[in-house]
Amino acid sequence: MEIKFQGAINARDLCDIPCIDGRKIKKGRIVRSSNLSCITDSDKEILKKYGLKRIVDFRTEAEVEGAPDKEIEGVVWTFNPIIRALTLGITKKEGTFKRELKEIFLDFTIELGKDAPEWLSDLYAPLVSDEFSLSHYRNFLDILKENREGCVLYHCSAGKDRVGVGTMLILLLLGAKYDDIISDYLITNNSYQATIDEAIALGKERNVDPEILAAIGPVNGVDKRYLKRAYDIIMSYGSPEAFFKIALDIDEKYIEDFRSNYLE
Repeated sequence: MEIKFQGAINARDLCDIPCIDGRKIKKGRIVRSSNLSCITDSDKEILKKYGLKRIVDFRTEAEVEGAPDKEIEGVVWTFNPIIRALTLGITKKEGTFKRELKEIFLDFTIELGKDAPEWLSDLYAPLVSDEFSLSHYRNFLDILKENREGCVLYHCSAGKDRVGVGTMLILLLLGAKYDDIISDYLITNNSYQATIDEAIALGKERNVDPEILAAIGPVNGVDKRYLKRAYDIIMSYGSPEAFFKIALDIDEKYIEDFRSNYLE
């Protein structure tokens, strides 16, 4: 279910997604989003009414320093980076977070080059195989498991890649089907399409290489092939349950408790 903020994009409650035995996630318990550095007072009020208890920030230290989340009274903010600072391999230009989003999308794609979609796809595999990433996803799942009431909001910068994989882990724990996981993942493209179109138009004005323009959408949106890179690694263990047991040390009792806490 989409949550409309003035200062954040790609926010939604996971409550609409069918899980095991057709059960749904309880409304107002788990919310995914982009970063909260530009949220307004009105947005804060929405989150307070939503019963927000905790924010889990997946970004690196440099990302947080560049665009810190706005403080919300009574809400606990937790730094839980999913990748190391150097894993991304992108040099942030001075003033990045003060420019229009369409400029950020364009410059980000130019910096990566025409092979940017392949680079982004390659980012997904380590998210479910690198020890650092796995340990911090486990931290995140523990936070969710221990939160017995109210809402947890989690985000990275755009709320699409690190959040996309984190959401898949949540939904697999809750017994969701892969097709439903992909459907939620692809909603991100609706959230960012207008800005992607603006970035392409800006690139045309600046006579940017057409191959770069063609990469703006795949880089700044999502593609089901990206998430499948992570899913295939999970399934290489034989099943999601085997992955959780071996890679994250999550047993059947943990899964039962998690489902009991969040499903209705």
